Amino acid sequence: MRATAVLVGLLFLTSTAAFAAGSSSIDTPLGALLVAYTGLAVAGIGIAMFPVLKPHGHGLAAGYAALRAVECLVLLAVATYTATTDKHVQDYELLVYTLSGLGGLALSGALLRSGLVPRWLAVLGVVGYSALFAGVVCDVLGLSELESGIGLAFYVPGGLFELALPILLLVKGFARATAPMTASSHRVTR
Repeated sequence: MRATAVLVGLLFLTSTAAFAAGSSSIDTPLGALLVAYTGLAVAGIGIAMFPVLKPHGHGLAAGYAALRAVECLVLLAVATYTATTDKHVQDYELLVYTLSGLGGLALSGALLRSGLVPRWLAVLGVVGYSALFAGVVCDVLGLSELESGIGLAFYVPGGLFELALPILLLVKGFARATAPMTASSHRVTR
């Protein structure tokens, strides 16, 4: 589990940095390459986390891996389209943030259930990804723009989570997980 924690920590940090740099310069070959790397990195996170999360909720683990895979495909498609046509895909970030927000909620829920990270961090993930998803909804409805003004506040809790989680994983790894829930855990003894 230690190697997985380090891998996931590194992929989180590098994918976040690559997306920030790549999405702001996607019209360049380097920007498109960074967006493509982000896609591969998020898929790697989903794959690496699946066996870690599965004992604590197969549905959440599978949902997280699937959402990260779809996010990967979207990022690869956008990067390829931009690099080969010199055209920009309008508002693709909203789709990426929707997938990331939903996937992050699955991840945070599984982390909260499992005890693999401190409870406060898992709760920060739930708050952060809920805020990101709410920001997407507000942007789509025209209430605020995620990329400016008050809309930037929607990024703060998730950004803190995506910084704190990988640092914790790199420094300490995963905590000892609580016992997975089984059918026998629900029996009442008399």
